[in-house]
Amino acid sequence: MTNILVSSEWVKDHLDDEHLIFFDIRSPREYNNGHLPNSVLIPYEKILDFSPDTPFFDIADKTTIEQLLGENGVDNDTKIIVYGDKGGSTASRLFWTLLFYGANVNFLDISYSKWVNLGYPVTTEVYAPGKTTFIANENPDNFRVNSDYVLSKIQDQDTIILDTRSKEEYQGLIAAGPKAGRIPNSKHFPWEKAIGVDGNIFHTTEELSSIFDNYGLQNKEIICYCQVGERASHTFLALKICGYSNVKIYDRSFADWSNNSNMPIEI
Repeated sequence: MTNILVSSEWVKDHLDDEHLIFFDIRSPREYNNGHLPNSVLIPYEKILDFSPDTPFFDIADKTTIEQLLGENGVDNDTKIIVYGDKGGSTASRLFWTLLFYGANVNFLDISYSKWVNLGYPVTTEVYAPGKTTFIANENPDNFRVNSDYVLSKIQDQDTIILDTRSKEEYQGLIAAGPKAGRIPNSKHFPWEKAIGVDGNIFHTTEELSSIFDNYGLQNKEIICYCQVGERASHTFLALKICGYSNVKIYDRSFADWSNNSNMPIEI
């Protein structure tokens, strides 16, 4: 899966293509101030299941995603291009959620801010496509894993677990949940390392490959996690862009792990 990104130049020339739609994951205020033509606003909370009984964020279930996409004009022949801003972590979470449910999805290679700076077309007109039907099919690559799976891989020499949180979180100096620390034997890869410069969502493939070469990832299974699955989504996609095939995401991440008394924590 190396064809994740789509260039802004291509998008600029195909804004009016039939069966092409843009998903804007930014805030309603940002969307109302301007967005790409033929873009619909996808509120972040719509792709997640916020349960008051759990400390983590699950992705929305199949029925919810089918309804969300169908209501926003997406059927199984529609090509979706997601975009966002500020490094692209929320757009990354949206991307892999859609990928998980079998949507035909790509990622705009630059931020909305850079799109504007390039003088490309924007509008304040709210796009309201007609309703249709989307049938979700969970991705056969099985790249989403749970805590039991991660636990079984902690001592596995053929698996690398990447903690994509901040250095302070990784070292246990601060905690976003009830416990500080990290999953045992995980390596630290701050997600910002993969962010490109000058408004690019990712570094070039060559630059990313050079960065990842320092982590001994070749021929390994790679599991990415953070606190709630957002930052890990960006790293997951960066690895996929580089051609790493056996990459998984523990999307409930440390919010789930640190609330489970059966899971070991390393500091």
